[in-house]
Amino acid sequence: MRSLRWTLATAGGFALGGVALHSPGASAVGESYFEWGVSAAAFGAILGSLVGIITALLQMLALRVRSWRLVAASVVAVAVAHALADGAPAAWGVGVVAGISGLFAAAALAWALRTRAWRWIIASALAWWAGWSLGIAVAVGLGLSGGTTPAAWATEHAVIAGILGLAWGAGGSVLLRQSSGERRTRLRRIPDL
Repeated sequence: MRSLRWTLATAGGFALGGVALHSPGASAVGESYFEWGVSAAAFGAILGSLVGIITALLQMLALRVRSWRLVAASVVAVAVAHALADGAPAAWGVGVVAGISGLFAAAALAWALRTRAWRWIIASALAWWAGWSLGIAVAVGLGLSGGTTPAAWATEHAVIAGILGLAWGAGGSVLLRQSSGERRTRLRRIPDL
């Protein structure tokens, strides 16, 4: 049951972020084909941080824990994804951005849950990449990509982010199921700031 709550909290936080702040997940990358958009990346990191905080709050409610490490991990995960999606050169493409941000997201969550299970980290990064890719495929299939209105843009991002959240939440739930009592205790022991 904790795994399901975790997955739904992650997907919910990401979908809310997709509607409100177009984060995480995008069907296109960058402003320029070969050059970095530094200001766009910085602004994307700020918006991603806000989505990370919202997602972490939902995750903590779902797990019934308080953990500043979990907040930090969610902020890193979404801020890196949004910064890369907005600022990386378009030549990188979504696949590369999703892969790199997936590695950051998996490593941050592993740090928050205090594990070095490298197989899980790789599986979590792949879940992030696959969720982002599937989200784009579904958005394109539904005819949501390339919309010109704010509502179409928000809907496209909500679909991509929601599917990304489901995939990454499900990938992370595997670790939560393994010795969940021990991990829950570790998360509870983290002092509030």
